[in-house]
Amino acid sequence: MRTRLLITGMALGATVLLGGVATAQTTPEPSQVGTTSTDAAAGSWVREGVYRESTCYSRAASYAGPAYCTPVGGGKFALYIWVD
Repeated sequence: MRTRLLITGMALGATVLLGGVATAQTTPEPSQVGTTSTDAAAGSWVREGVYRESTCYSRAASYAGPAYCTPVGGGKFALYIWVD
């Protein structure tokens, strides 16, 4: 009984191992069709608003995409976000 379990376990382990290797080797590379150098330049920086420094950096950190704050004077900061 132990021998049967040992052989079954080895066969199952080899199947999983070889199946994982075969899957990793057959994964296709991402297609480059339809991508051009102008795709990356399709967006622009948009001034979203003017806030106190702490509020600006908080909003920039919570924004899902690229964002930054820059001082505009009087203790205020402008928040810029990238819009595609």
